[in-house]
Amino acid sequence: MTQKNSASIDIGSYRNLFWIGLLTLASVVLSGKFACATPFAALATLAALDVQRRDGLLLVGAVWLANQIVGFMVLNYPHEPQAYAWGIAIGVGAVAAYLCARWTLQALAPVNAILAAVAAFAVAFGAYEGVLYAFGVAMPGSGGFSAEIVSQIATINVVAFAVLLVLHRIAVAVGAIPRNLIEGRSSATVA
Repeated sequence: MTQKNSASIDIGSYRNLFWIGLLTLASVVLSGKFACATPFAALATLAALDVQRRDGLLLVGAVWLANQIVGFMVLNYPHEPQAYAWGIAIGVGAVAAYLCARWTLQALAPVNAILAAVAAFAVAFGAYEGVLYAFGVAMPGSGGFSAEIVSQIATINVVAFAVLLVLHRIAVAVGAIPRNLIEGRSSATVA
């Protein structure tokens, strides 16, 4: 019988933290580039593919916070109640996207991991946009939802998801982070 040394270093945890940091950095870059169109659905789906629930929520929270800091401190979002309320709505939408992506992965990964990842992304995007739409309807004077805008945000999310999956694959190849569900990790690991 061997005991695990409580002082031992869990390399997997450090790799997950590295990935959380990398996605948070990506969020900062994407926030600066796309401002209000940061691809939260893509980031939330990647979090659902890669890490346990607690770390995924941490990742989504870190990405959201980084986005808000860039918005208010760099892009000069107005410091007014409506802007703060939209920030909260974006955070709620990002968490909803993450939780819906996890649920979809858990339901479909045993059948087909690639199908599960694509479906998780679609569900995450729908959840994120659904929260923002509901908030927009409830908030007076909050226009901005049109097929053109949602299509543009969908395109940004699809491209970001694809690019981040490629970057993930490179990071796995060099040993910086563990494999995710579509790269061969078992669906039990995602639970």
